[in-house]
Amino acid sequence: MTIEKEIEMNDPVYITGKCHYASITEPNTKFEPVWSIQVEVDDNNRSVVEAAGLTIANKGDDRGDFVTIKRKVERKDGTQRQGPIVKDSQNNSWDGKLIANGSLVNVKAIPFEWNYAGKSGISADLAAVQVVDFIEYTSGAGNDFAVVEGGYVTDSSSEEIPFAS
Repeated sequence: MTIEKEIEMNDPVYITGKCHYASITEPNTKFEPVWSIQVEVDDNNRSVVEAAGLTIANKGDDRGDFVTIKRKVERKDGTQRQGPIVKDSQNNSWDGKLIANGSLVNVKAIPFEWNYAGKSGISADLAAVQVVDFIEYTSGAGNDFAVVEGGYVTDSSSEEIPFAS
């Protein structure tokens, strides 16, 4: 497929798709601290991603084709950067809830060229995220099962506390 107009560097692109590994309310600090999000690449957004020159990855898992958009926490000079803007579907400020894989998002990414250690390429700065269809991330700590709506609920107020004095 040929794209008629290539996207100019530093012009924002908007990528809509299901997300994975969204570290947008708090930076991911596993390596160099970054805010980041992966967006599935499909027939609806592939032309935008390709026109921006972004690298499409596929790790052979449930993400399929995806693109990773990042924003480093620190600039080259060491000064701190602001995190990406995060909004809900009505453009209200995000309440800080963690976003689970499969949530539908609109991502504002700003492509830029880079050169480092003899290598070069195109990446995109994570400027903003709009959460359209939200799935809340829960760590599962202490919960081996999902809540079953309409299922039996114990009456915990009538339980006696063993060994209470």
